[in-house]
Amino acid sequence: MYQISKWGNKPTLTIEGQKTAPVLYALSDFPAAAANTAYAQKNIAAFSRAGVDLVAADIGLHLGWRKTEPFDTDGLISELSAVLDANPNARILLRLHMNPPYWWMRDHPEECIVYRTEEGDLPGIDNGEQDRLIRNDHNLHLRVSLSSQRWLKEAAENMEIFLRALEGTPEGDALMALQIACGINGEWHQWGCDVGLPIRERFRRYLKETYQTEENLRRAWKDPSVTFETARFSPETFQPADDGCWLDPRQSQRIIDSQMCIQLAPPEAISYFCRAAKKIRPNMLCGAFYAYYLGTGGVIGGHLLPKMLYDDPNVDFLCGPFCYYPESRKSEGATIQRTLLESHRLRNMLWLTEMDQRPVGLEYCDGGDPAYLDETLAILRRCVLQPLLAGEGFWYYDHRLVPSMVKMLGGRVRSNGASIYRKTGWWEAESSLKEIARIQKLAQQIAETPYQGAADVLLVYDTYKFCRTQSGEETVKLHHALTRSGVVFDCIYESELALCELERYRCVIFVNCHQVTQAQRALHRACAQGRMVIHLDGHGYCDGHSLDEENLSRTVGMDMEKTEAAHFLLADEEISLNPACAPCFCITDDQAEPLARYDNGKTAVAIKGNDVYIPVQYVPQALVKPLMQRAGVHIWCDSDEPVIAGAGYVAVNCQRAGKRNLFLPNGRVIPVESDGYLTPVFRLDTGEQVL
Repeated sequence: MYQISKWGNKPTLTIEGQKTAPVLYALSDFPAAAANTAYAQKNIAAFSRAGVDLVAADIGLHLGWRKTEPFDTDGLISELSAVLDANPNARILLRLHMNPPYWWMRDHPEECIVYRTEEGDLPGIDNGEQDRLIRNDHNLHLRVSLSSQRWLKEAAENMEIFLRALEGTPEGDALMALQIACGINGEWHQWGCDVGLPIRERFRRYLKETYQTEENLRRAWKDPSVTFETARFSPETFQPADDGCWLDPRQSQRIIDSQMCIQLAPPEAISYFCRAAKKIRPNMLCGAFYAYYLGTGGVIGGHLLPKMLYDDPNVDFLCGPFCYYPESRKSEGATIQRTLLESHRLRNMLWLTEMDQRPVGLEYCDGGDPAYLDETLAILRRCVLQPLLAGEGFWYYDHRLVPSMVKMLGGRVRSNGASIYRKTGWWEAESSLKEIARIQKLAQQIAETPYQGAADVLLVYDTYKFCRTQSGEETVKLHHALTRSGVVFDCIYESELALCELERYRCVIFVNCHQVTQAQRALHRACAQGRMVIHLDGHGYCDGHSLDEENLSRTVGMDMEKTEAAHFLLADEEISLNPACAPCFCITDDQAEPLARYDNGKTAVAIKGNDVYIPVQYVPQALVKPLMQRAGVHIWCDSDEPVIAGAGYVAVNCQRAGKRNLFLPNGRVIPVESDGYLTPVFRLDTGEQVL
C-alpha cells in the first residue's frame, strides 16, 4: 500500500499505486499539540482543504508502558483516531518516542547513561517525568543509554503489541509510516558523552569486530599490554589533539575508535526498531530523524554514519530540520539544509525536511503580523522549495514560539508563546493556506515528473572529519558565499562521490575531507579532469594511518608544507585563520599561480591547472565569482539573492525592492521585479512563472 520506489531518478512516494507528493502537516510533541485538541482538529482539516492529506502526529511509547500490567495501547491508538476525526482521508506518519518511563530507568540504573564531563563521570539527574517528554534532554538528566540491549528488546516488544492492536482497524489502515524517535529531542543525538555500562560493552564488541585479535589491537593502539577487556573507552572531546586540532592515528587511535563507537548506537537502534516494526507491518514505511550534518555539534551530537541506514532495507526515509544558524533564519538569509540532500537522492532515500520556520511577527500576532505577510510567504517558499526542487519532501511543523529566541531578537513574548499548554496554528490565516494550496499543486506535479538536477557545483563532505579533528565547522560561510554569488550547488557525503553524475558539474569543492585513503585519492584526483576542483583546509592530510604533508600534496596536486600564520590577504580583505583549526599549510609549488599570501609572505591560496587550494573551510567571498567564472559555472542571477533550482524549476528569493535578471541555462533571460520580499518560481524550459 505504501512504498518508496526509485522512479523518475528520485525516491518517489506511492500510496495505493499513486505517486504522491511527500508533503505533510505535522503536529508537535508538546501537550497543546495533541491531535484531539481544538487547534489540531481545526488545522488538520484546514490543511486537507489545501490538498495536504498526509499528517504527522507525535506520541510516546511510555504512555502505555506499565510496570505490573500489560502494555496499554489505548492512548496511542486514540492519537491516530483523533487525526481521522479531523480528516477521515488522512494518511498518518506517527512519530513514536521509544523512551522508557522513569520507573523503568529507576529500576534499571545499569541501563542508563553515565555522562563524561570535564568534572568527572556523572549519573543522570532524576528530576522526575514531565508532561513534555523531551524537556531537559540537554541537561544531564536521567536517560536510557542508546546502547542498552534490554531497553531495545522491551521497547520493541511493546511497539509490536501496539502495531498488532491496529490490525483490521481504520487507524491501522491510515498508519502510513512510523518515525522512530529517541535521543535528544527525539532526534537520535546522544544525550551526551555516554560512558555507561551498555556503551562500554558495545565498545568491547566494536574492538573485536574491528581488530579481530588483540595483537592487531595492540599494534593499532601502540600499546603492547592492552586487551579487549582492559581497553579504555575514551570518547570525550575535551582532551587536547596531537597536531594542532588533528588526532594522529599513530598516537590517538584509542580516541578515534571510541568516538567511532559512540556513533554506532543511534543507527543500530534505528535499524533494530525499524526491522521489528516491518515484521509486524511490512507495508508500512519506517524511518527516523538521522543524517544531520551541518550544525550538529560534532562527534557526540552528529549523525556520522548515514551509510548504515542507506544500506538498510527496513529504513525507507530519514528526516530533520534545516539549520538553526541565526543568519539562515532571517528574511535576508539563505536557508541551509541540515542534511546533504543529493546523497539521499543518489541512495533513493526519501528525505523529509522539518519546515519549522515561524511566520514573521509571530511574537506579536498569531500566524504572524499581517503587515509582514509578503515576507512570511517569501520565506515559506524559500524553505520548502529547497527539498522539493532536490527531489525530496518536507512537513509543515506547527511548532510553538520559542521565548528565548524572541527575547534574543528583541521582541516580546505572548502568554501562549511561553507555554506548552496553549497553541494556535502558524498557518491559520486564509492567505497562508491559499499559498500552501498553490505549493501543494506544484509539489504534486514534481512528484509525477522525472527528476533532473540543475546544479553544476558539487560540495563534498566527509563524516570522518569529526572523529579526526577537535575543531568545529565553518562551512556555513561557504554556503552563504556560494548563495550570494548566483550559483546553484549540490551537497553529498564523500561516500556517494562514485555514484554522482559527475559530468554535469563544472566545479567540485572538497570541503572537509581530511581523511583520504589511497583509493579515495585516485577518485578525488580524477575529479580534476575536465573541471575545477577546489581543495579546502587539510584535504587528504590524513590517509587513515598517519598525518603527513605528503598525503596533502598528493591529494591537492601541489607541493605543500606546514607554516605558521595568523591570516592571509585577499584583495582588500584580511582573512583570519581560526587558531582552533591549526595547523595551516602553504603552497611551495613553483608551477602554482599564487592568489593570496599569508602574513609571513608564503603562498596561502593558489591555482595549478584545474586545482585550487584554500586553507580554510570556505571560499572567501572575493574569490567565489572569479573562480566560478573561471570554472565555467552557470551564474543564475545578477543579484546576490538566493537561487534554488532543480526538478525542472527555478526560484529566486527576492529580498529587496528592485530589478534583477534570472539567466536560464537555455539562454532565456527573465527580468524579475519586486516591491520587496517575493519568491517567484519559473519553469526551466519555457521561463513561464508558475508561482
